[in-house]
Amino acid sequence: MTRRNPSKEHAPPPGDRHWIAQGIRAGIRSQQGYVLWATFVGFGGLAHDANFPLGAALLSTILVWAIPAQVLLIGGYGAGTPAAVIALAVGLSSARLLPLVVSILPFLRSKRGIAVQFFVAHFIAIGAWVEGMRLLPPLKAETRIPFFFGFAGTFVTGGLIATTVGYALAGTLPRPLALGLVFLTPISFLLALARNARDRVDVLSLVFGLALAPVFAVYGGALDLLWTGLAGGTAAWLIHRLGKRRRK
Repeated sequence: MTRRNPSKEHAPPPGDRHWIAQGIRAGIRSQQGYVLWATFVGFGGLAHDANFPLGAALLSTILVWAIPAQVLLIGGYGAGTPAAVIALAVGLSSARLLPLVVSILPFLRSKRGIAVQFFVAHFIAIGAWVEGMRLLPPLKAETRIPFFFGFAGTFVTGGLIATTVGYALAGTLPRPLALGLVFLTPISFLLALARNARDRVDVLSLVFGLALAPVFAVYGGALDLLWTGLAGGTAAWLIHRLGKRRRK
């Protein structure tokens, strides 16, 4: 007979620190994280070339946490654009993340208060969304918030380090390479979506999105990605619903 250990039977469940540590471990092991950090190396090099202060570049990583919006910030700064116009452009660019926030927040509902929900929403960018949609559903509801903060915090910390490295290497980093690194994240995001597309509606959304993206890039203005997502996603959903009705 095996002896039971009473201390293990009555041990309390793992607390927030345990799940934060698990999130940090997941962030360190994440391939998406390394792609994201490589992108921030390119961002650091661009910031140096635009004579954008390192401290301001790091602060933009903390406060904006979205490479396209941060590139707009640096481009506006280099062109001498008024601060109010830059702020508006950065805000409009970040509107593309709204569908990601809406889709992942149901997995991050908590009794911890609305302030925690707003704080969580700040960290939901492409990398955190891809990994969150993969890692959060199997976890218990009360463990998801600390776990998410663990791996999202790892992503941000790595982004700060990578920005500093890119800034320091700017003299030796060719500009085409820096620009190419910036585009690693959207390419990785597209590949991750294609890998996770299991239903027909997922495949249709990707096809319509890729087909409509050039059209809205020309005619969609600052909200081109948002319009692409709305139009492509709606068309895919309608075709999917019509197909289900015909099968019935």
